[in-house]
Amino acid sequence: MTEIPVTIDFSGGSEFLVKSKEQKVKIPAESTLLQVLKFVKDNLVVDFDRINMLFNDDVTEVAHGVIILINDTDFALLSEYDTIIEAGDRITFVSTLHGG
Repeated sequence: MTEIPVTIDFSGGSEFLVKSKEQKVKIPAESTLLQVLKFVKDNLVVDFDRINMLFNDDVTEVAHGVIILINDTDFALLSEYDTIIEAGDRITFVSTLHGG
């Protein structure tokens, strides 16, 4: 299976759920954004007690208040979870929810 390099960023508080704010990883070629969500859960998340702050229960969507950018473009303007990720893409998870 061919793998491609991508960068996955976390900000707005989501970085506290993963190993570090920026991850340079290799994912299978032709992966969709949905497959990247599952990759993040399986390989990058370290705080499973609060994973619901990033994903829904079955990891088919991001949690309410989380925005995903692919190369600085909101994924809602692309093909959403069906967007095919390409080599060199930067995928950013931004949490817009803050405690208070």
